[in-house]
Amino acid sequence: MPLLVTATTFLGIWYPVSLYSETKSIFLLGIATTLYNLNNAIGSYVWGDLLDRTKRRLEYGILLPSLLSLSAYLMNGQLNEGLIGYSLAGFTSALNSPLYSLILLENYSFEDVPKINSRLSQLTLIGNATGSISAIFVSSSVFPLLLCLTSIPLSVIALLGSKGKVNIDKPSRTRSIRELSGALLSFASFNFSAEIFFTAYVPFNYLMGNPESIIYVSYFLLYLADEGVYYLAGKWTNNREVFFMSFSIAGRALLVLTVSVLLKLGIRSGEYSVPVFMIFGSFYPLFGTSFFSFMFRNLKKNRGSIIGIFNAVEDIANIGGSSVVSFLGNDLGLDYLVAFYSFVLSAVTLYSFISKRLNSPSSSY
Repeated sequence: MPLLVTATTFLGIWYPVSLYSETKSIFLLGIATTLYNLNNAIGSYVWGDLLDRTKRRLEYGILLPSLLSLSAYLMNGQLNEGLIGYSLAGFTSALNSPLYSLILLENYSFEDVPKINSRLSQLTLIGNATGSISAIFVSSSVFPLLLCLTSIPLSVIALLGSKGKVNIDKPSRTRSIRELSGALLSFASFNFSAEIFFTAYVPFNYLMGNPESIIYVSYFLLYLADEGVYYLAGKWTNNREVFFMSFSIAGRALLVLTVSVLLKLGIRSGEYSVPVFMIFGSFYPLFGTSFFSFMFRNLKKNRGSIIGIFNAVEDIANIGGSSVVSFLGNDLGLDYLVAFYSFVLSAVTLYSFISKRLNSPSSSY
């Protein structure tokens, strides 16, 4: 798993940065990110639904690195091939979350799940950190291609004998989605804003006069910080999910509003963009741990599908966020202001959902 995470992180950061470095086109950067997120959204729903309908886990575990190998190969080609490969990477990487979430839930007891999930999160962050820092020293997709090819036999060894089961239940799935609609809207608004921030971070650094390596270093340091924040989140958020969800949204909203004001005033932050990036990113472990613990606490059926739907909603929101950056052009101050208003919408809709849920203890999900 860490090898695959390293490969997907490398491709996810390296390709858009390389594309912008070569073309200096915010429009192309936004289009590439939009294609990635669109295919990731489609993949999130498709993979989640397919996994709920079958007991097969090993076969999907082999398919994941195989398709990522193909996408890495394509990304080393011309512009059109690169965009196709980047899109395929988005579609394929969407398989990772529902696949390993189901394997965890199906093969470990309820008491063991938090401990195992914590270990998986740590391994994931190790892969994230390695993938981001590798992008400073490697200038092609050959590196992630080799990682993906190596992951194929390792996936066979790791998943051989893993148990799966059919989880599909259409009536309860429809009911659960309807009951979670408020949470889905809040989650979409939250990720719409976040995608604006992360997409705009590339041209933002060029505007600040920072070298390209600062972007890779920012991601590397963020992943290291997230190791600690995820560890603390597991301790802090238990039975305090509502507070930490609200705290994370408010923190990110205040941060993007501050950046927007500074840009309007013409203040250049230089390398101080790195701590801003790290603080913004480090809110997510608190939000994500709280949010999914609160949402999925009583979910018994359709786990893959529901996880896939949340991932798809996230990706659709990401499409909107990257498109905003693409079509607003060089007005980064306005980008961050749009992100602020979207965080406000996320807070309002989350408050409405939580109020309804706490007043409905008999909810079926």
